[in-house]
Amino acid sequence: MINDELYLVNTSNSVLSGQCFIRKIPDATYLALVAEFEKLYHFQNGDRMQIANYYVGVKKSLVRPFVDFIHQVYAHSMQGVFPSYPSLTGFDALPETLNTVENNGGFTFGSFDMAVSAQGLRNIEFQAVATYPISAAKMSQLLIQKLNSNATTFVEEPELTWNDFIGIYKNIIQGDTSSETVIVDIEALHQKTNFEFYATQHELGGKISIVDASTIFENNNKLYYTTDTAVQAKQLHRFYNRILIADALYAKGYPASDFWKFRFDRAYEEVRFVNHPSKQFDISKRLAPYVAHPFNPACYELSEVVDQFREGVLRYEDFVWKHKWGAAGHALILSPSEKKLMSISDTIGDYIAQKKVNFHIFKTEDGLEKIVELRFMTAQHANGINIVPMARIGRVVRKKDGSIDYKIHFGDNNQIGYGFSPVLVFD
Repeated sequence: MINDELYLVNTSNSVLSGQCFIRKIPDATYLALVAEFEKLYHFQNGDRMQIANYYVGVKKSLVRPFVDFIHQVYAHSMQGVFPSYPSLTGFDALPETLNTVENNGGFTFGSFDMAVSAQGLRNIEFQAVATYPISAAKMSQLLIQKLNSNATTFVEEPELTWNDFIGIYKNIIQGDTSSETVIVDIEALHQKTNFEFYATQHELGGKISIVDASTIFENNNKLYYTTDTAVQAKQLHRFYNRILIADALYAKGYPASDFWKFRFDRAYEEVRFVNHPSKQFDISKRLAPYVAHPFNPACYELSEVVDQFREGVLRYEDFVWKHKWGAAGHALILSPSEKKLMSISDTIGDYIAQKKVNFHIFKTEDGLEKIVELRFMTAQHANGINIVPMARIGRVVRKKDGSIDYKIHFGDNNQIGYGFSPVLVFD
C-alpha cells in the first residue's frame, strides 16, 4: 500500500497544507488506464481531451465543508429558497414528464466546480447537468485498485461498491421500465463528451442507445427517432437529456428552427424525461449572486453594478463576467472592459460579475506549474446524494507584464501533464 502522505506538494504555506496534493501516475498504470478508456469508451486520448498522467489527492477534512455546501444548495432548491427564473419559450417542464426528484423541485444531476486556492476551496459555478460521473468514477476506481491505495472514490459513501454506484445510476437513468433509454445530445456521436455516453451505455447495460437530437420527431403525440440501420423509426420512451441550453438556443435556434421536430414543453405519450433542461435555468451560474457562503466569491447581477464598473468602484480586471446559463465557455468574458460592456448592452441581464479567484500553484517534478479545479458531480436518489469527484489539472501562463493567466479548460490543456484527472479521497 502506498503512503500518499509522502507526496504532498508545495502546500506548506497555505491552509491546504496536508490536505491537497498532485502526484504522478506510474507510467505503466497510466498507459493501462488510457487503454481501458480507449477500449471500453471510445476515448481518443489527446484528440480533443487529455487524460492527465497525474492524479489529485484530497483529504476529507478539506472537501467535507464543500459537501455541506452542496447539500445546502440541494435543500434550498427543494424548499424554493432561491429566486425563481422563468424558463424561456419551449423549456417549461410539465409534471407528468418528470421524475419524482424534479417534480418535487429538486434536480437529478448536478456539477459543482471549485478552484483550489491557497485559502482553500472556492466555488466557481454549479449547474444542473451531468458531465462525466461514470467515467470519472471508473477512472478513480481503476487507479485505486492498481495503486493498492487506501483512498476512496465516493465522497459521501466511502464504502459504496461499484455495483451499488451503478445501481443508483441505472435506477435514475433507466428507471424500472424495460423500455429502451436513449441518451440525447446535439451531434451526439461527435461531442467531446461522447465517451461519457459510451461509458453510461457500457457500465449500465440493458437497452441504451445514443441518439442525435436531429433524428427525433413527433407523430400522433408520440416521439420517434431514426437510425442509419433500422428500416423503421423507433418509438422513444425514456429520454435522458444531455443537451445544454446554450447549445439548443444559440447553436440550433431552439425551438423555432427547422432542426427541432419536438419540444421540451410537451407531454408526449409514454415519454419520461430524465434531467429535463428546464432545471438548467433553476440551477446555474445565475444563482451565484444570491449564495451567501464563505466558499462563494463576491458576485453580482451585472446589470445592477454597471455604474460601479464605469466609475471604478469595481475594477474590470478583478472580475469575470459569465452568462447565467452558459456552459463550456459559452459567452464567458475573462477580460471585462468598457468595450465589452457596450457589446453586450442588449443582453446585460443575462450576465453575472464574479470576483476572480487566485488558484494555488502546484509545482510538480516535471517542472510544470499547475492549478486544480475540482468538480463534484452529484446524483440525487432515494437515499441521498451520490457525489463523484474529478479534477481538471490546468496550467499557469505568466505574462510579460507580470500578471498571471489561469488556463483550466480542457481545450487549453490537451497535453501531457495536464487534463482530465482522477481524484482520490483520503481520511
